[in-house]
Amino acid sequence: MKLPTLALMAFAVASLHADPAAPQAEQASVTPPSTQTAVKELTPEQQKQAFFLQGFILASRSEWAGVVNELDLNESELNSLLDGMRAALKREKPSFKAEEIIPGAEKLFNDRIAAKSKRMAGKNDEFLAKIDADKSVTKTASGLRYKIVTPGTDPKPSATSLVKCLYTGKLVDGTVFDSTSTRGNEPTEFPLNGVIPAWTEGVQLIGKGGKILIYAPANLAYGEQGQGPIPGNSVLEFEVELVEFK
Repeated sequence: MKLPTLALMAFAVASLHADPAAPQAEQASVTPPSTQTAVKELTPEQQKQAFFLQGFILASRSEWAGVVNELDLNESELNSLLDGMRAALKREKPSFKAEEIIPGAEKLFNDRIAAKSKRMAGKNDEFLAKIDADKSVTKTASGLRYKIVTPGTDPKPSATSLVKCLYTGKLVDGTVFDSTSTRGNEPTEFPLNGVIPAWTEGVQLIGKGGKILIYAPANLAYGEQGQGPIPGNSVLEFEVELVEFK
């Protein structure tokens, strides 16, 4: 088995904190540590941390995190999931007959996904109704809702502009799923035509130094599938500041 090199691990760590609205190709690269002349041996505790990091990266860059989110697993269910992974990694076999429970398992998972989708749909409808009742919020033909906090200076970016933004993204329940504030408040750079439609449309409405609140229906964000910590069919709220653009 070929495990990621330290350079790839560093790249993966950077990718974990990259802008979810930006395409993968725009994520920052990391200089390989091979240019370093001396590397200290890890302490026993740091060795544990290295293996923890390896597992963290593998899980974060796979569909596992999406499964946990989609099925809304509690702690006990998560432990069972990890037990199954551990058994597979050790090349052990299940202690039960898998074929006997597969039909029931499929029903359990499908019912769980449907129930969560229904709950999310209700929350989304309530959230959008509240937003639509706010007279300071504008709704466009696409269904995007927005509120300009600060217009910024002219000119404004186009759909093909390369922009740098500070932002915070939230679910309708107020959960922050990503923010540049957690990464040293450094702006993220990306082509405006390479992100979710809500951003492509919304960020063009402000100039340099401008701030906007964007309320994105699922069809203008991540749709039915969602992404990472973002459930499928999620309405999203973004607070975006346009730092500069080219």
